[in-house]
Amino acid sequence: MAPDARFQWPSRALLGLVATFVILSGATSVANPLFEASDEIRHYRYVRILVTEHRLPIQGAESLRAQSHHPPLYYALAALATRWIPSQHGGTYQHPGNPFWGHRSWAVGVDNKLQYWHGPEVTVPYAGGHLAAVAARWVNVLLGAATVWATYTLAYLAIGSGRSTWPDRHRRLLAVASAAIVALSPQFIYQSAAINNDVIAALAGTGVLIAALRVQQSGLTTRHAVELGAALGLALISKLQVAALTTAIAVSLILAAGRVGRSGRLVALLKSALLIGGVAAGLAGWWYVRNLSLYGDLTGMATLDEMWHGRNPAENLWAIGQGLPQLWASLWGRFGYGQIPVPGRLTTALLVVVALCLTGLARLRRSPIAAGPLATLVVAVVSLVGAVLYYMARQPAGAMGRFLFPALPAIATLVVAGLEAWLNQPKVTALATTGVMSAFAMVAIGACLLPAVSYPPRQVLTQNRAEVARVGDVAILRGVELDDATSSPGGAIHVQVNWEPLRQTTEPLSMFVHVIDEAGVMVAQRDTWPGMGRAPTTSWRPGVPFVDRVRVDLPDALYAPNVLTVTIGLAGETLGRLPVIRTGMPGADNLTVASVTVPGRDSAWTNPLDVNFADAIHLVAYDISPRALPSGTTLTLTTVWDVATLPDSDPHIFAQVLGEDWRVWGSNDGGHPEWTTGVVTDTREIALIPETPSGSYPLNVGLVTNGRRSHVIGESGQILGDFASLGPIAVR
Repeated sequence: MAPDARFQWPSRALLGLVATFVILSGATSVANPLFEASDEIRHYRYVRILVTEHRLPIQGAESLRAQSHHPPLYYALAALATRWIPSQHGGTYQHPGNPFWGHRSWAVGVDNKLQYWHGPEVTVPYAGGHLAAVAARWVNVLLGAATVWATYTLAYLAIGSGRSTWPDRHRRLLAVASAAIVALSPQFIYQSAAINNDVIAALAGTGVLIAALRVQQSGLTTRHAVELGAALGLALISKLQVAALTTAIAVSLILAAGRVGRSGRLVALLKSALLIGGVAAGLAGWWYVRNLSLYGDLTGMATLDEMWHGRNPAENLWAIGQGLPQLWASLWGRFGYGQIPVPGRLTTALLVVVALCLTGLARLRRSPIAAGPLATLVVAVVSLVGAVLYYMARQPAGAMGRFLFPALPAIATLVVAGLEAWLNQPKVTALATTGVMSAFAMVAIGACLLPAVSYPPRQVLTQNRAEVARVGDVAILRGVELDDATSSPGGAIHVQVNWEPLRQTTEPLSMFVHVIDEAGVMVAQRDTWPGMGRAPTTSWRPGVPFVDRVRVDLPDALYAPNVLTVTIGLAGETLGRLPVIRTGMPGADNLTVASVTVPGRDSAWTNPLDVNFADAIHLVAYDISPRALPSGTTLTLTTVWDVATLPDSDPHIFAQVLGEDWRVWGSNDGGHPEWTTGVVTDTREIALIPETPSGSYPLNVGLVTNGRRSHVIGESGQILGDFASLGPIAVR
């Protein structure tokens, strides 16, 4: 490309792509309830502080945390866009939470993926503070659309630089393909539909790379230096990690200086560098001076570490390896706080595809990117990835793929260029890229995100719609089914409950599922809002039935053989349990669903298990007698241990009956059997204090050696805790 060649008007495909992105992101902003995206409510508080208090937030000075450590560019734009909206929300706004959020957060599905309680007032048509939050989201929709456009510009500048004889339509086609990766990235769509500063960081980072390539291709002119300085200044006032792209700027300056005569090369390079730094400092320097004044360091990271449990990166390099799968998955499709994932096999397949595409860049003779732009983009990606890996070692919540957004357009450009180096067919490359990303977005958003955040669909379990029971005056039970008639210790029970709401309630009622064994002990329970958190009774749609499929996990230490009884009901904090009314049956406050059989286990002991303490001693069986008893009385605990290696000093056994807030209602701590290699049995009595309330309680058992509890080791070598939970027992 000639040095003064200009970016040409984009094709209709780009316009269609940008329009598609706006539709997808705008629809997601409506479908995804407010504040469900990662840290969204804290970003919103930042905006509200600007609007209501006309000041920047200060780290540690807020009663509820805002994202006070971030530079203010996005928040200022969002404040300008929302200041005209009457709102009761201030900088300490707190949305009511879902107490059952995050159950099995790693699993794909719909089980309590919503962190907050969303009533009718947080839906279309929005008003007040909720309208202001939606408007702040739409600032990001527009910034995201601009990023898609900027990705096209970046790719157009880079792709084709290695093939001077290429028709311009080929460059434009591959530039559109690069933009499609960004526009159809499920995570980028999702974040562009939420309140955050990651999208503006993506736009600013892309702007820096565009300006860097223009300097590289057009020379060290004053105009291009000023443009690059302005891009860098806006980036530094958007988000701190974009500073990692200064390495790409350095590469472009050095390559551009190579076109200057030797005598004036160093002077031209220094002049451009000073001009870039001066313009950037003029735009963003005040923010870093403010940090130095308030917190004693330019970035404010030391104060952030104090507030967010920062750690020494050199001592926590293990966190990088542990967090890499999460980093990759959340770059493409792991929504919310990571609790709404797409299936891991999809992100793994995408990793393989991306890696294969990037290997094409090694085919330098067929690469559509010249060595200079290729070096600039590769250095940009590597530098930003390095900065994020450092942050992962420093901060426990560092493995967030959105932190890589400033390099996402560069990654997209490199992937398309690498694929084209393999195929040498621009049309096929563009169609393949767009097709793969379209399919991935369809699955991630349509099949994973939307079902997890939407009100449950109309559904009935039986065709005759017979009324099984009525729960107070709020719901009809149209059907209750148990998936399996048998289970096992450590297994699960799945209960399907068909609700037909009759009315909304003023307080959210919880559905409970209780599992009671043949001794009358509640061995497992599950509480959740109906709809698995998606349909709290305050938002019920009368006359629209839906089905809950509730998973209840059974304890590993469950007595076997056993017969379990499953009951369900509704309860509220002020109303208590609602009556369950069945025709011809006496009133009750729960409904018995069915029985589940737990067969005995093939073992020499009556109640076997395997708990590994410090890879030395295994708890292999136990017995509690009696398992149901009055408060103030005594139970007998027998534990059986398999000693593989004799410890240096004899460990003591502790056994505690624990209630809420770790309240100890009975214990027998200290003492130990005569430890020898092989099987060792210990029997001890535990007296419950007379004030023990009625209820079910676990009996926790562990070992103490030299004053420290021994760790429980999992199958993969991970530490699971420092005790085994047995029982539970029932106190009458």
